[in-house]
Amino acid sequence: MRWHSRVSHGLRLRLLWVLVPVLTGLLVLDSWRDSVSLARELAHAYDQSLLEPAQALSDGLGWDSEGQLSLDGPLHVISMFEAVSSRRKFLRVQLQTPDGAQRRLLLGAAQFPEPAQDPADASRPFRAAADGTRVFYAAEVDHQPVRVLAMLRVLHDQAGQEWRVLIQSAQTSAGIERTVRSLMWDSLLRDGRTLLVLVLVVWLGVAWGLRPLKALRRTVQQRRSDDLEPLATDDVPGEVRPLVDAMNLHLAQQRDALAQQRQFLADASHQLRTPLAILTTQAGYALRETDPEAVQATLRSMLQQLQRGRRVSEQLLALAHASQPALSMASEAALCDANAVAREVVLAYLPLALDKQQDLGWTDVRGQDFDEDDAAGGDGAQLPMAAAVQAPATAVYELVANLVHNAIVYTPAQGHINVAVLREPGWVEIRVQDDGPGIAAQDRERALARFSRLQADAAQATGGSGLGLAIARAYVQRFQGELVLAHGTGQGAGRPGLLVRIRLPLAPASA
Repeated sequence: MRWHSRVSHGLRLRLLWVLVPVLTGLLVLDSWRDSVSLARELAHAYDQSLLEPAQALSDGLGWDSEGQLSLDGPLHVISMFEAVSSRRKFLRVQLQTPDGAQRRLLLGAAQFPEPAQDPADASRPFRAAADGTRVFYAAEVDHQPVRVLAMLRVLHDQAGQEWRVLIQSAQTSAGIERTVRSLMWDSLLRDGRTLLVLVLVVWLGVAWGLRPLKALRRTVQQRRSDDLEPLATDDVPGEVRPLVDAMNLHLAQQRDALAQQRQFLADASHQLRTPLAILTTQAGYALRETDPEAVQATLRSMLQQLQRGRRVSEQLLALAHASQPALSMASEAALCDANAVAREVVLAYLPLALDKQQDLGWTDVRGQDFDEDDAAGGDGAQLPMAAAVQAPATAVYELVANLVHNAIVYTPAQGHINVAVLREPGWVEIRVQDDGPGIAAQDRERALARFSRLQADAAQATGGSGLGLAIARAYVQRFQGELVLAHGTGQGAGRPGLLVRIRLPLAPASA
């Protein structure tokens, strides 16, 4: 059976995964460097212990009464050399005649390794080196590794002949290797104990540092599902505080969203309950009425209430759709021609404006006198987008339709309404202008709220619900646009008019 679950390691394990290999590598490297340094120091000490007897033997060389080269006091040097330590030691002194034909052993064993070459000149043998030349090297005597010092002395007799003497001192080097190995293992054990202590400190330290988070987790687990109050950050470590602050920000957003949802449901229920209550009363009245004309009048009134309820329901659905985040990236990436959509809205609402004896005008983005039918040539050819925006056509239609409907509702008879589309660098601007009562500057923000009706009488008379501007703002925010309310060019006393400016980002391909 194969498991495809992904294990999430805790903070302590993550830290140990990083620290343990690094610390182990550093400690091993430190131990290795200590062992190399120790081996170098021991080798230097061994070399010094080899140099002293060799120098003593060199100083004991001289000529006897018969003119022969002899060694003075070798037994004394041997006893001194062997008394230094218990390791096995070797001394050897060999004389070479001036003609180089004969070699005579003055001290030590005959079979003893000699240095191969002159350290100053590798092209000649060691015996041809200068007086006082010495070299340390490793060799093997009686199947034992030894450290050897070779010293060359050049002496001259009375006749001026050159006699060469090779002096060698050696002792076994196995002790050096054992000492270095023992000290290296001691160092590794010491470093291992240190590493274990560090791991324990990290484990306990992280556990201590995570205690506030565990307390925070218990607090969150014990909360009710409807408790959206911010989490306390007093005891939270500074490194984790940004995360808790982000959680508190999310909780605040959830509180605001729930508050808006509750307010929306309360307002929606109120808006729908009123026409339903009126319908119930009118239905009861119609059932009791015996006059056919009175029944007909009641039914017409009921029809108006049904139309108003339908309008409110449609606007509630539009507001809910405009307020929710985009669920489909493909649909939000769709392009539409804002100029064509706004023209379609004007044509759709023209009968309603004429019914109220209003002048509903249209200004094309390509000019006041532009005729789309003439530009198409009468053959139904598709014109290029004049004001392309990155938004679904249905959303732009709903946005403009709510603004035009609001203008028709609040503009009196014989009033003027104009819809215009303009192109600016990077933006498409849709303007809806009327000469109705307008909105005072101090009331404009409140006018954008849901179910806000500043002109209650006019809205109630024509079935307004106070959702038009709220729907428009929700769509504009969804598509990263701007909505601005300003004074229009109203005509007549007390009618400054209202200008609504919608700015949507121009589609990149059309910028």
